[in-house]
Amino acid sequence: MKRVMMLMLGTMAVFASYAQQKNVNKANTAFTKGDYAEAISFIEPAILDEKTKEKGRTWYVRGQIYGSITMSEDESVRAIDANSLYKSYDSYKKVLELEKEGSTYYGMTLINQPQLSGYVMSKGILAYEGDDFESALNAFDQFSKLIPEDTTGFLYAAQMAQQLERYEDAISYYESVFDLGYFPKNGLSLVIYFQLSKLENPEKALEFAKLAQQKYPDESDYKKTEVDILIKMDKLGDAIAELKNAISMEPENAMLYSNLGLLYDSQDNSEAAVEQYVKALELDPSDRFSLINLAVFYIGQGDKLNKKAIDMDVKTYNKDGAKLEAEAKLEWQKALPLLEKVREANNEDELALQNLHAVYFKLKDYENAAKMEKTRRDLGYIVD
Repeated sequence: MKRVMMLMLGTMAVFASYAQQKNVNKANTAFTKGDYAEAISFIEPAILDEKTKEKGRTWYVRGQIYGSITMSEDESVRAIDANSLYKSYDSYKKVLELEKEGSTYYGMTLINQPQLSGYVMSKGILAYEGDDFESALNAFDQFSKLIPEDTTGFLYAAQMAQQLERYEDAISYYESVFDLGYFPKNGLSLVIYFQLSKLENPEKALEFAKLAQQKYPDESDYKKTEVDILIKMDKLGDAIAELKNAISMEPENAMLYSNLGLLYDSQDNSEAAVEQYVKALELDPSDRFSLINLAVFYIGQGDKLNKKAIDMDVKTYNKDGAKLEAEAKLEWQKALPLLEKVREANNEDELALQNLHAVYFKLKDYENAAKMEKTRRDLGYIVD
């Protein structure tokens, strides 16, 4: 009796296994007929059964069913399962896990699985070309979920998010790229820009600026970016230190000295500022910012001396006033060739004309002062 029971149990197990195998066959038949809902009703129990869930064919049929739903041009078919893309792709992955390399289902999966990712990528590109950035973003996002080890989906999605002004999303996609060990310069620069200018998060921008320097130590632009961020964070001391580091990397870059001079100016350290402007002009005699800033310094020095003379009492003025006024005049005169140098590059430079107008007036050269005033009016810089 016990032997009979064992035979019966064995028969039942075989029957159950056969029943599930029949479900796979029925699912395949329904799929071939285009009845995807019925195909799903047969294939889903099969992937849960102990006997059929370890069969490559079971998962291959499932991959075909959901893949066809995904790529159908019929919206009602696509509506059968909103997650058909991922179910299909994951099913094919399972086939590759279960089947031996070189087997029939392994080989067919190597053809079908890339068709899915290719379909999604093509859909994104077509949407982008049609200026449908939202649909393009969704497609590229899907691609990144299918193949998370591929940077392409993340990079394209980041670009679409930028088009849609969804800067936090764009940053997130770029961070996924960085997590994969790829650090494109354009991506780093954009993340810094988004954090600083769009999200007004200088602390985060600074983090990425430091990351960029770590990945590209020979790129001085990232060092300059860090300086700009520190200035915006009102960390002038740190900015000066970083700018000095940048100069050590690019000692022939006049702009760096000019910027360092500007930082010293902002700290009212005129002596150090002038030293940097002079260095900048030694490297680039036409550097506009250094020319103007140095000219403004000389004008300020002249103004201080002249005010000192004006504030003297009569007795002191009679003794030292003329000397101070002469010294003031010399300082103002130092500014003239610097400002004229700016005008050599751009005859309509507003700052150069404004300061020339002021200096000629201070020097009591009213003829040239009048010429500067007329030029400024003609250019629309002075409006009555």
